[in-house]
Amino acid sequence: MNPRPVIVISATRFFQGGTLVIVNECLKFLSSQYYSTHHIKALVYKRALYDDIPGIDWVEFPNSRKSVFNRLSDEYIRFNRLSKKWQPVLWLSLQDSTPRVKANINAVYYHNPLLLKPKGLKLWKYQPRLAVLRLLYKYIYTKGIHTNDFVITQQPAIAEYLLKTYHLSKDKVWVFPPVDYLTEKKNPERDAHLRPDKPYTFIFPATAFYYKNHALIIEACGLLSDLNLDFKILLTIDGSENNYVQNLVSRAKERFLQIEFLGFMSREKLFSYYQAADCMIFPSFLESWGLPLTEFAGFDKPILCADLPYGRSTLAGYKKAAFFDPVNAFTLATKMEDAIRGKLQFKAANLGDPDLFSQRTMWSWAECFALLLSRDQDA
Repeated sequence: MNPRPVIVISATRFFQGGTLVIVNECLKFLSSQYYSTHHIKALVYKRALYDDIPGIDWVEFPNSRKSVFNRLSDEYIRFNRLSKKWQPVLWLSLQDSTPRVKANINAVYYHNPLLLKPKGLKLWKYQPRLAVLRLLYKYIYTKGIHTNDFVITQQPAIAEYLLKTYHLSKDKVWVFPPVDYLTEKKNPERDAHLRPDKPYTFIFPATAFYYKNHALIIEACGLLSDLNLDFKILLTIDGSENNYVQNLVSRAKERFLQIEFLGFMSREKLFSYYQAADCMIFPSFLESWGLPLTEFAGFDKPILCADLPYGRSTLAGYKKAAFFDPVNAFTLATKMEDAIRGKLQFKAANLGDPDLFSQRTMWSWAECFALLLSRDQDA
């Protein structure tokens, strides 16, 4: 038995993208605030994917991504054995699933937007693997959700879905937008993108999933290509990721020299592209929060975003946002033309009904862990 109480963070399925950022920042906070009082264990796919964070006991699961069977075995068998050995005060699963573990407090963090399938999204047609993954999230990864003391989501829409679909107790469900660490990292060079000697530059940083809606940007580029406008579009895909994206990229390369396919890159390099870009395009159908929107907003530059609930929530209060229909390439092309010509009109996000979770929203890791550990202190 450990002399200090144990906190376990499980995130063995993550290997790239914004999910790594969330885990990294969570562990940094725990290292700085709880290392002296708690033993912190991080269950991850690969230790090398994260920063050098002192005071963390890393436990790698290198086989976790080889098969669904391995991932489920981790959740329901291996984690259970470890929990009996460690006897943690808190087990926080950051990967949308409730492991079968014994802990004083159990909590799960839902971030994957596949639970919220918009009407008309054709996953089975374009990326069947995502359709299968959605079924796993809907019927397998939500198994045991009622056993958690706390269920945390990035967006009110996901919180509302889980609350209603699984008939959860209202006091269990909380919203935690991933914004607390971003404000202190913003260091925009606001004049860097105003050089007259370069094309007006759009950027869309997104992984190679069909629901990210890269096709809409390519279609909009086609509508703009005959207008003699000086612009380019940066996309963080390159065609090597999967068959869907390979076909998309190969067709676009033949037709549009304005599009540069950069491929996946480190977060540090991505921020250098943010600094060089003039405007972000974000046409995604599905997001749990839209981390790049928050990141790019720190540079005080225009953002063209799909007119969907996640975008209105993430960009609430941002004064340089413009929204478009994510299924209408003409409306996006019109906004892009206006941006290039310096005529873009911005519009405040319409949030609709008052947020049902405004009283149960946390804004920092400090708030989050104070809540999670409060029940153990009261016991």
